Amino acid sequence: MNNQRLKAGARRIKKKKALILIPVLYLALMIVAMLSLRILLQKMGSPYSGKVFKIVLYVFTAEMIFVGVFGIIQFLGKPFGSKKIEGELLDIGFTDNEGESPMLISRTKDKNGMIYEFYSPRIPFIRYEDHIAEIETALNIKIVDVLPGKDKQHTVIKAVNGNGGKKNMILWNDEYLSNDDFVLVLGESYFGIESIDISTTPHLLIGGGSGSGKSKLLKLLLMEAKKKNAIIYLSDFKGGLDYPAIWHKACHIITEPEELDNQLERILQIMEERKHLLVDAGTPNIAEYNKKTGSDLCRIIVACDEIAEVLDKTGLDKDQKALVGQIESKFSTIARLGRAFGIHLMFATQRPDADVLKGQIKNNIGYRICGRADKVLSQIILDNSEGAEKISPNDQGMFLTNTGVLFKAYYVEDDCLKGVD
Repeated sequence: MNNQRLKAGARRIKKKKALILIPVLYLALMIVAMLSLRILLQKMGSPYSGKVFKIVLYVFTAEMIFVGVFGIIQFLGKPFGSKKIEGELLDIGFTDNEGESPMLISRTKDKNGMIYEFYSPRIPFIRYEDHIAEIETALNIKIVDVLPGKDKQHTVIKAVNGNGGKKNMILWNDEYLSNDDFVLVLGESYFGIESIDISTTPHLLIGGGSGSGKSKLLKLLLMEAKKKNAIIYLSDFKGGLDYPAIWHKACHIITEPEELDNQLERILQIMEERKHLLVDAGTPNIAEYNKKTGSDLCRIIVACDEIAEVLDKTGLDKDQKALVGQIESKFSTIARLGRAFGIHLMFATQRPDADVLKGQIKNNIGYRICGRADKVLSQIILDNSEGAEKISPNDQGMFLTNTGVLFKAYYVEDDCLKGVD
C-alpha cells in the first residue's frame, strides 16, 4: 500500500513541480545538520573526531535522508481527508476479505465535482458499481460515474457533493441564453453547461414523476426557443391551467384534441411549403436556407406537457380513437421529417406507459431526459433504470440524459417571458 502512496506522491510532484522543493529543502537541511555535527565532533576532539564517528554520522545522515525523502513523497501522495474517507468506507463494510477498505490514492477537483481514485488489490471494479448507494451515503456525495482505473486494482469515481453539486435551485438568467442557432441550454452538469442543439438533434422527450421538475424544464426550453423567435404550439389538455396568461400570449395553447389535429395539419402544410423553398434554393435545411437567401424562416416547436394525455386511447370511443390515430400519425411524420424544415417536437410525460409513445415517434426522438422516476418510467425514457438509480427521491430539478449526463436544470419563473412578443 505504501508503494501506492509513493507512486501517487511522485505523480503529484511531477504534476506540480513546485512540490519538489519540499524534499529538496529537507535534503539541504539534513546536509547542513550533518556538517554542523561534524564540526561539533571535531571540536570535541578524540575519540569523537576519529574516523569511526564520522562513518557513523554519514551512515545515520544517509538513512535519515532516505527515510525522510521517501516519507515526504508518501505524505504528498496522501490526499487531504483520505483517512476520514477510508474510515467511512470501513464503517459501512466496504472492505476486502481481510477487512481493509480501499486506499484513496487521489482526490482532485474537476469542474463542478471531484474525481476520486481508489486502490485495492482485492476489491473488483464491479463491487463499486454494486455499492454505489452505500458509498454515496457514507461519503455524502452523488456519484456521477464509476470507471475502471489504469489497471484492475484501481477504480475512479466521479462525483459531486451530496446535493448534486448544486444549490437547491439555479435561477435562470438571460445571460445563459446561447447565441448559437439553435442551441437551448438545459442546466449545469458535472461536466459544465448541458445544452441541446435542436438543429442536429431535433426532438426531445422529458420524463419524470410528479414534482420532479419536468414541466419547469419544458418551460425553460420553450422560453429559450421563444426568445430565439420560434413559433410555439403547446398542447396542454389540462386546460392550460399550468400556464399563466403570459404564456397564452407568447404561445399557441391547445387544450382540445380537435384543435391539436387541425394545428398539426397546418404545420404539415408549412413543412411541405418549406420543402419546396429548400429544393428551389438548393439548401439541405432551414439554417442553410436562411443563410443563403437572407430569409428569416422561424423554427416551429410543437410541445406537449403530458404526451400520455394526448395519445392514450384507453376508454375512448371509435371516433375518438380515430382522431388520436390521426394525431399520432402527424406526430410521426414530423418526427421523421421535421429536422430539415425547422419543425421540432418536445414531449413531457410522467406516466410509465410504454404503449403511449411507440414506433416512429420514439425512434426519432434522439435526446431523452429523465428526472426523478421509478424504474419503469426510467426504462421507458432512457431504455435503462439509471434514472431511478442515480436520482434520489429528494432530487427535484435533477435530470439524467440518455447520453449519461446528470445535470441540475435552471429554474425559470413564469415572468421570464415579459417583454417577449
